[in-house]
Amino acid sequence: MRKRSVSNIFFAAALLAVQPLCSPVSAAGAGSTSANFLKIPVAALPTGMGEAYTAMVGPDSILYNPAGLGLLNYSSFSGSHNQYLDGITQEYLALSWRSPYGSIAAAFSTLSSGGIEAYDDNDMPVGKTSTSHRMMVLSYAQSWPHFDQDIGKLDPMLITPGWTSVEPVKDYRPKAYRFSAGASLKKITEKLGDESANSYAFDAGLMLVLPHHFHLGASAQNFGAKRQFLEEASALPFALRFGLAKDFHTINDVMIFTVASDMVKYSDRDYTNSTGLEVDFMQMFQLRFGYKAQRDTGSRICGGFGMNFDRLSDKNGLLRGARFDYSYLDYGALGPTHRLGVQLVW
Repeated sequence: MRKRSVSNIFFAAALLAVQPLCSPVSAAGAGSTSANFLKIPVAALPTGMGEAYTAMVGPDSILYNPAGLGLLNYSSFSGSHNQYLDGITQEYLALSWRSPYGSIAAAFSTLSSGGIEAYDDNDMPVGKTSTSHRMMVLSYAQSWPHFDQDIGKLDPMLITPGWTSVEPVKDYRPKAYRFSAGASLKKITEKLGDESANSYAFDAGLMLVLPHHFHLGASAQNFGAKRQFLEEASALPFALRFGLAKDFHTINDVMIFTVASDMVKYSDRDYTNSTGLEVDFMQMFQLRFGYKAQRDTGSRICGGFGMNFDRLSDKNGLLRGARFDYSYLDYGALGPTHRLGVQLVW
């Protein structure tokens, strides 16, 4: 068995893992970038809204626009499990901490293929191999104006989250705008059998909040050096994202409708649009729907739901909010995928 032949098998396994995410037509050519696992949605809440999350604020902003982290006045945790295609699994953890000097956040995501049959040049089985793809992120963001006494409270300028045990700011604050900027450093590691490659990338983002909970966001993702794997060097999937979001309230906040829309341009595909809707009932139960204008493999439509448990939490306890989320994303003949997530705030 020659080493190059086995390496080709490893490459094929990795490409199969990410092939559903490749668009058939693009200016740079589909599949011309490396580390395409970065395109696979992993966080449950944004996935249920079609990934229209560039202008949203939450711990999962670290995946879409780090500037959103600067508008979080409280500390938070988010974690998700993605039961992907053909036994492939994906895990994700994110933690953000708010201080008077800004928000600091970190995230870790890993995608694993499980066991894959390997063959030699004579098509004889030689055992099993596997692939793994990892991303580690460190982010910093700050907002203006910001007030130290507001740490741990909800900013009334922002789209209303589902939390009921986090106290909102009640005294006077300038209500003309909020502006936030953030940046992330990523380390990306891919391993195919005995071969591995590391690369670094950067994200940067801006967000503007206007009166009446109107959010505007923009981010650039995955810009950096090319990734070298064996004898091949390929660029990372550079992306530009532009988004807006707004919520609408019924009387007494019995229902809150949040609408978000993103325009996304990857370096190896055309511009795509995604739109998401969340319907919150009594700040306890949420339904989510998402629609992507450009079809990959499978359905353009996705959805999910969430449930808050913060009304059951101890008012004097450390945690002031806990929630569970689920999202469903179908890949047609390849099958459906399911994401389970939790969020905690304190």
